[in-house]
Order: sequence, then C-alpha cells, then structure tokens
Amino acid sequence: MTGRVIIITGANSGIGFRAAEQLCEAGNDVILACRSEERAKSAIEKILKRSPNALATFMQCDVADLSSVRKFVEDFHATGKKLHVLVNNAGVYLSKENRRQFSADNFELTMGTNHLGPFLLTHLLLDDLKKTAADGEADCRIINVTSSLHDSASPPNNAARRKPLDVENFFLEKEGTYNNQLGYKNSKLAMVLTTYELSKRLQDTGVTVNTLCPGFIPSTELCRHAGGGQKFFLRYILGGMLRPVMKPVKTLEDGAKAIMDLVVNEKFKGVTGKYYKDLVETESSEESKKEELQTAVYELSARYIHLEGYEPLDAPIPPPEEPTLSPKKSKKVKKAAVAEETAGPSGDEAATKEDDKETADKTDDEIKFADEDDKPEETAVVKIEESEKEVKDSGIEEAPKETEKEEEVKDSEKEDEVKDSGEKDEEVKDSGKEDEVKDSGKEDEVKDSGKEEVKEVESTKEVESVEEGKKIEETAPAITAEITVA
Repeated sequence: MTGRVIIITGANSGIGFRAAEQLCEAGNDVILACRSEERAKSAIEKILKRSPNALATFMQCDVADLSSVRKFVEDFHATGKKLHVLVNNAGVYLSKENRRQFSADNFELTMGTNHLGPFLLTHLLLDDLKKTAADGEADCRIINVTSSLHDSASPPNNAARRKPLDVENFFLEKEGTYNNQLGYKNSKLAMVLTTYELSKRLQDTGVTVNTLCPGFIPSTELCRHAGGGQKFFLRYILGGMLRPVMKPVKTLEDGAKAIMDLVVNEKFKGVTGKYYKDLVETESSEESKKEELQTAVYELSARYIHLEGYEPLDAPIPPPEEPTLSPKKSKKVKKAAVAEETAGPSGDEAATKEDDKETADKTDDEIKFADEDDKPEETAVVKIEESEKEVKDSGIEEAPKETEKEEEVKDSEKEDEVKDSGEKDEEVKDSGKEDEVKDSGKEDEVKDSGKEEVKEVESTKEVESVEEGKKIEETAPAITAEITVA
C-alpha cells in the first residue's frame, strides 16, 4: 500500500520513528505527530538523509494535552489532505519512584497519555477516515499500539497490577490504590476495551480498528521517566548484551515491522476488532473481553474528553503537591508513624502515614536536592570548637606536647566525620556510652577506652611520669567523646 496519508504519533523515536522511516521509503506521505518540534525535525532529517524524496512532515501534537490534540486536528484539516491510516503509538510508562502525576486536563498522566489522548484524536479524525473510505480509494485503518501488560495474568507475575479496572476509580484517585504498574496496565487495557467497542460502532463504514502488542522493546523511549540505572539496564543490558539469549526481548526493527504489517498488508483488509502479538492474531485478556466493561469504559472515556453526544465529565481536581521532605525529617516521620501505630489510632495517624508514603516515593535526585543545604563539614568544626571550650573551662591543663597531637586528633576525627556522616547515629550511640562510663566514675573502664582512642590517633606517645600518663588517659577520652558527639 503506497501513496497513502498516514499519521503516526510519537514518531520521533523508537518503533514509531522506524515505522515512519519505512513507510516513507515505501512512498507514503507520513505525518509525524510529536510533542517536541526539535526532536521531530531531527527525525525528519534522518529520514530525508536516507530517502531524499521522502514525504515526511512534522505537526505538533501532545497526546497528554487535549487542547494540543484538538489544535493538531485543526492544523491537519487546514492541509486539505485525505487520511488513510492513523497509528496511535505514543505512550508513557512511569517508573516506580515517581509519585502520581497529572496531565493538563487533571487526568492521571499514564491514563491521559496512553488512552484518553489517543481516544480523542481517533474520534476527531473518524469523519476524515470515513470520507476517504467512502470515496472507494482504499480501506482505512486505525492501529492502536498497546501492550501484553494489559493482562494482569501475563508475565511477569506481579501483584501490583492484578486488580481489575474500576470505572469508579478510573484514575486510581482513591487512597492507597495507585501504583505505576497498575496505572500502566489500566491505560493499555482501556485502549484494548475501546478498540473492541469502536470496531462494533464502525461496522460497514470501511474503517477498521485493531490493536497490537509490539513486544518488550527495552530500547524505546517508553521508560523515559525511569531513573538512570533503570534506563541503563533496559537499554544496554536487556536491550543489548542479553537480547540475543532472551526470546521475549524485541528490537526496534521487530516493533516497526509489526506496525508496518497492520498498516500495509493486504491480508488485513476488512479485518477489524482484533488483537495481535508477534505478527499473529491472539487472544487478549479475559478482562478485555467483557462486553459490559467495553461499553462502560468507552462511554466514560467519551465523557472525559467531552465528546459530542455525551454528558461532559471533568476529572477530579488533583490534591495539592505535598512538600518535599529531607531525609532527616523523613526518618522522624517514620519513627512517629511507627510509634502511633503501636499506640493505636490517633487524629494525626493518617497525616503521618501520608508523609511516610510520600517520602518513600521520592527519587534519588529529589533526596539529593532536598539535602543540598546540609553542611556536615561546617557543623563538625563548630561542634569541635565548642568541645574545646568546654575542656578548657573544666580547668584541665594540657601539656604543650599534647596540643599538637590533639589537633591531629581533631583533624583526623573531622575527616572521619565527613566520610562517615551517614553513620552519625551509631557514633552518637557510642559517644553516649563513653559519656555514661565517664559519669559513672569507673576508673578502669575510662583507662581502657582512653587507651584505645589514643592508640587510633597517636603513633607514639612518650609519658615522662606515671602521674602525667594518668592525666593524659583521663583527658583524652573526654576530648574524643566531645569530638565524636560533634
């Protein structure tokens, strides 16, 4: 099939780009519907470099923003072109570190990007597809790119996405119900459900709609919100070194071929309402086959996008963004939550648990940013100066030889404190024990701890007399304890 006008969302990278590239080479007029103009134009340059006569055009469209989708359709209509094929390929998968996020229309971001945006785009372009089909030029096709993860029973077997889709909790707004995997599963399930429902509504129009799973392709931009370590593992370990020995892992070429097949292969002419995986028609999840759920999700989606003929429904207003907690504060919140749970329910228990949950959802970057203002070096210096003052006020006279060595002790201890700042709690406990020993007046234990501390920081120490030695032993633990506490 050549000479057709084909719209592909998310076509500036991944399988969308590879499919656009191949369709251009086959002589089709391909419109790259992308969020980023810069990246889309870069993709077009690559296509033209390979095929100088390619018909590749960029038109801005952010499927996570319904106003952007509507503007895209207006811009397309302004071109006066016919439309033969629509490929809803753009999608997102949030990493587990991410907190619940929202689109410009207050939709949970995964559901808004993967389902509601493409759902609106499809329905705003239905008349264009019907008109082209009615002209008798060719059959017109809609391809929805979904995932096998829409099936809660598919591997990997994960309890996080086993819950069924609840139309009363469409955006997982109820407390304790959101997790990134369930959000992704529900968004792709909604796409399969509405594909089946739409296929029934498009009977005898000449427009077909099918859905496909391109397979697990680690090298796409689907997980662009994941952390650096997770991205590296997906792209270079699973998608690189391990791909030849892992059957489920697919390449970008494999994914593009799956899209190409449904777009151009004549064997799919008139075929509609099907689910494909690995280029073969297969069964989708049991949940997706429930006709009542298909109708319910279709009508609910139509209401959320304010589709003509349906009563408009607005998404719940997202809760205000919670403040970022520093690691120190989060530890206090956790301890408070544990204490309250042990004591029983209280008025502040829900708030404490919410703070604790928020803290657990932080990314490494957020924690690092929140802790930037902590200055362990400066704190150590101030505390050491205070400890020095306390030692001097106590009336303990220090020998000249000891002054130099104690400065070495301070420098050594300061370095240890900076390096071991993550272990302050243990140091404070140890210092507390030393203070207790000092307060108890047990001379023998003080001597032993003093000797151990002095051995760590002094290479050699000459003791001119027994009395001076005892004096040093009694003074050194006190100084060391003060420095350790700092």
